[in-house]
Amino acid sequence: MQTFFDAAGTELKNLEPLLVDYLLTPNEPTNDVLRHIFAAGGKRVRPGLFLLVSKLIQYGGEHRMPIAAVCEYIHTASLLHDDVIDNSTLRRGKPTANSVWGDETAVLTGDLIYSAACRLMVKTRSLELIDTFAECIRFMSESELFQLELLWKSDVTQQQYERVVHGKTAILFEASCKTPAFLAQLPASVSDELGNYGKHLGFVFQIADDILDYTGSASEVGKNVAADLLAGKATLPVLLGMHAESRLPENERPLTAGVAKVLTHGECSDSELQDIIARVESTGGIESARQIARSHVQAACEAINRAVNQLPPLTSGQRETLALLLALPEALLKRNR
Repeated sequence: MQTFFDAAGTELKNLEPLLVDYLLTPNEPTNDVLRHIFAAGGKRVRPGLFLLVSKLIQYGGEHRMPIAAVCEYIHTASLLHDDVIDNSTLRRGKPTANSVWGDETAVLTGDLIYSAACRLMVKTRSLELIDTFAECIRFMSESELFQLELLWKSDVTQQQYERVVHGKTAILFEASCKTPAFLAQLPASVSDELGNYGKHLGFVFQIADDILDYTGSASEVGKNVAADLLAGKATLPVLLGMHAESRLPENERPLTAGVAKVLTHGECSDSELQDIIARVESTGGIESARQIARSHVQAACEAINRAVNQLPPLTSGQRETLALLLALPEALLKRNR
């Protein structure tokens, strides 16, 4: 991961002030909210991906930095809305916008960021790019609504989980990797494969996050262990652990019973939570989730290789960028925060 940030570091550093500059309004209190939001930092994985894929395909046009900003704007606006829905008070260790200025300001600021992103998209005059990001925003919102339907339910299926992951996470990774090809006017077959790389990368990113929810420490992950379950979300390691238990008699399914209790009552004791965490591991839920993530690692690498095979022979710089992008899926899977 550090290699990824080092490679994109200079451009991401140049992007940082632009994230606020592209949004500035005549209303200074609104600008204070925007500065607060982007001062909280973040990994900037999505614009980093856009910039590295642009480097891979040698796109260096005028829209590179504005559309890198769009990748971060869509992510940031969705987080602003998520914080209101979840009544969150902290993000990345800093007070959320809704906790400082109220829900109305946070929601409207998210809308402002979305609208600014749309203006930057339109300036490219690329209908494919505009359509891709518009569909991305629509699908993210739809998937958020779908996830709300699944909250506090213990009978969530793996297919439903994957639908949420695709819509909430993978779709923006896909768009961030696909859109440089539109700007470079490359064939659809290349943009499709770059998009497939991003989609599978997004699945790796989210599944790794869900694994960390049960294997990481609060200090490493930045949130309480099993926080998703306590928030009413049954994620992949839990679902796979319960599936492994389904072969046993009903009275011999302690993980299933424990999860059902949490999702029914919305709380559990520390000892009960520790037992659930241990059983997610012992039933094979963690390892099974890793195996699924590894299948996405392989699929991501195959997709980007198919894209590159359609390009002219690579320069040494392009080969270095390709090597980094090929290593990234495994690095995301192995991260500890």
